Amino acid sequence: MLKPNPEIGFKLAGQRLGLRLRKVRQQQGQSLDALADKAGVNKLTLGNIERGEGNPTLSVIWKIANGLGVPFSSLLGQDMPPQISRFTQQADMSSPDGQFLAHAMTNMQEQCTFDVQIARIDAGNHYQSEAHTEGVVELVCLIEGELVVEVDGDHFNLQPLDCLRFCADQSHSYFNPGSSEAVFHCIIAYRQLSSDKAHTY
Repeated sequence: MLKPNPEIGFKLAGQRLGLRLRKVRQQQGQSLDALADKAGVNKLTLGNIERGEGNPTLSVIWKIANGLGVPFSSLLGQDMPPQISRFTQQADMSSPDGQFLAHAMTNMQEQCTFDVQIARIDAGNHYQSEAHTEGVVELVCLIEGELVVEVDGDHFNLQPLDCLRFCADQSHSYFNPGSSEAVFHCIIAYRQLSSDKAHTY
């Protein structure tokens, strides 16, 4: 049986939970009374937790997370500090022929459910992507050049600053019909279920 150090682990978790709970509740514009009703947790208990004085059980934390509609882990994590991702310092991912390049521009914490890439495809070239896992949604925003995105047989012509959203768990491809390189943002959002299947992200 694991024996957590109550002087460190519980105290730190309680402080983080209290700060995160108050911040998220206030951002959502919820009063303690409203959250207590929604989560099924006593208002006094919520107040104690926000002040870092409570020692809530896992069951109570799950109720609070469900009442706020946020992932369980986000209540115990720390805020992410600002982070610059320099384009010149990112690793390139390339198609076999080298005509399609993608740069992963984010280093996200585990509770985040999306990736951000900058992709480039040479003039006159085509890239076929495999279908992603079920529930994945992709957002393609063209920055420079021309781009045709094919999704399950349908073709979508993009001009600079156009954006296309589609379910990416099906066949899709990218084609650059122009005379210069096409550059676009590719944001990939993953579907994630909490362990009690209370939420879908």
